[in-house]
Amino acid sequence: MRYQHLDLNLLVALDVLLDEQNITRAAGRLHMTQSATSGVLNRLRTYFEDDLLTQVGRKMRPTPLAEELREPVRDYVRTERRKLFMQET
Repeated sequence: MRYQHLDLNLLVALDVLLDEQNITRAAGRLHMTQSATSGVLNRLRTYFEDDLLTQVGRKMRPTPLAEELREPVRDYVRTERRKLFMQET
């Protein structure tokens, strides 16, 4: 599903990336390769025109925009998961 040219599935990855602040751990949670997860982060960076996560020493830190997005993205992902699992089959 897309909204204003953003693949909404990327928001799930953004939620995990902001939670983990680590590509390798996020990749594990997303059941993706590290390379694929880096690619997702690059797509998100392009869409938001922001680095979202920056390397500081050996850690990744969220940018101010990423901090602003953290709660709305998490709320969206949780709401959509609830909707998905509450639907009758």
